[in-house]
Amino acid sequence: MKLAQNLKGISKLVVLLLLIVFFLLGATLSYVWTMGFYAPSEYKNPSQPSVAVENVHFPPEDATFFNVTLLNPSYSPSNAVIDKIKVSTNDGKVYSITSTSPALPLTLSPGKSQTIQSFWNWTRYIDQTVDVYVLIVGGSGPAIQAKTPFMNLTVANVIFEPSVTSSRFNVTVQSMGSPVSVDINKISVNGVAVTITSITPTLPYQLNPNVSVTFTLHRDWTDLQNKTVSVAVQTRQGFAAYMDATAPQVKLNVSVTDFFNTTETAFFFNVTVQNSAVPPARVDINSITVQVVGQNITTVEVVNLVLPQPFEPNSSLVFKCKWNWNAFKDKNVTVTVYTTQGFTGSTETKVPNTP
Repeated sequence: MKLAQNLKGISKLVVLLLLIVFFLLGATLSYVWTMGFYAPSEYKNPSQPSVAVENVHFPPEDATFFNVTLLNPSYSPSNAVIDKIKVSTNDGKVYSITSTSPALPLTLSPGKSQTIQSFWNWTRYIDQTVDVYVLIVGGSGPAIQAKTPFMNLTVANVIFEPSVTSSRFNVTVQSMGSPVSVDINKISVNGVAVTITSITPTLPYQLNPNVSVTFTLHRDWTDLQNKTVSVAVQTRQGFAAYMDATAPQVKLNVSVTDFFNTTETAFFFNVTVQNSAVPPARVDINSITVQVVGQNITTVEVVNLVLPQPFEPNSSLVFKCKWNWNAFKDKNVTVTVYTTQGFTGSTETKVPNTP
């Protein structure tokens, strides 16, 4: 009796286990049967090559290129030929990369990846998002967005000091918040590079992050007076900074009056000089010359004031100049006033034909 009950209990357990097994087997067969209709269209391998962009890197230490790492997946049906790389920027421009390493077109076999160095100066798009497109022959090319690094290279100021000198001026450059150092190797004024030997401190100059440096350009700027001066600072890494400034003008208005003879042997004339009030620059007059047309320049003696003579803005001075002009009556002459700072003013006049 007891044995019969045990056999009956075991039979129920076996039946239950069999039901579970058949349920799982049926579900599996049903899934396989159903997926059989969809798998060919949903999971078939592509018929054309298709590459993926694994990474785009803009190195903060060099703005002349960026790197694109591409992968031709292992399931790709054939080699992928990388034909072109383009960059689209926020200002609506599209740049085709014309120089790469390795050179394009480039063949990439299935399962292989390749980093392509793309030469393009991206300094105009610092700290901006750009779109990078990869074009392949006979297939679909990927596109990806990337952000360029932050770099804060700036020209802080351009300083002219007319009361000191016209033979040099200062340019201050900063790199506040920049992630890496840069090497300044060129400074240009109105598109013309200043000779390296005329710049202190000397170039190339390593500018570290969060540091500023003032360069003295030993360049005469009298030709730049009252003009816009465009200063460009460039680095070996391809970064650049720009600033426009107006060079001040020191205007000396010169006039000659009162040719006269005080004794039988001494001849004099007066030179009146006016210093413009704009800009307010103090200068020092250190010499006055006379040149008769076609003859040598003569430095005259000033007898009423001591040279160099301080000359404040918005003021005038009269210099009594000793010069024997008896032999140059009725001749045209040029009178020039010079300053210690390198500025000049001149006028043409005619020696009177009088005793």
